[in-house]
Amino acid sequence: MDISFVYNKKEFKLNFEEAQSGHLQITVNKKKYDVSVEFFSGEEMLLKIGSRVYDVIVNQNSNSYNVCMKGKSIKVDKTSPFQTIRNSFGSTRRMDVKTSMPGRVVELLLREGDNVKEGSPVLVLEAMKMQNEIKSPRKGRIKSIYPKAGDSVEAGAILFSVE
Repeated sequence: MDISFVYNKKEFKLNFEEAQSGHLQITVNKKKYDVSVEFFSGEEMLLKIGSRVYDVIVNQNSNSYNVCMKGKSIKVDKTSPFQTIRNSFGSTRRMDVKTSMPGRVVELLLREGDNVKEGSPVLVLEAMKMQNEIKSPRKGRIKSIYPKAGDSVEAGAILFSVE
């Protein structure tokens, strides 16, 4: 998939190719990167590029995306490639959703086998005395929910799978 966009008055030309399960080869202005992608929730993902690891949060607004990485926030117009990439990456296979921090599962909002829409809450996780809805990163069917209500989970634990 080829995409072009402008950021800070500079044009970027990107090409995305799925290299293997969970990996992309991304070409940015003719420079190639092998990228490992791991989704924690609908908004948060972990990108591994070479030996570097980036925690990226993408928040969707009505006409733009706010991409937060390395303590900086970048606003990208809605015509950007980010949602298209996220929707197409892994759209035909199972996707595991992991927690980025330890916590306790307060409530399961869906059950295994339930259909789910992108952005719909699947469970409630309490971490650092705050309750957070963990949402599905894409449309599909809940294949598995691993913890039960009341279970404690460690950072990086798989919470549920969507296919």
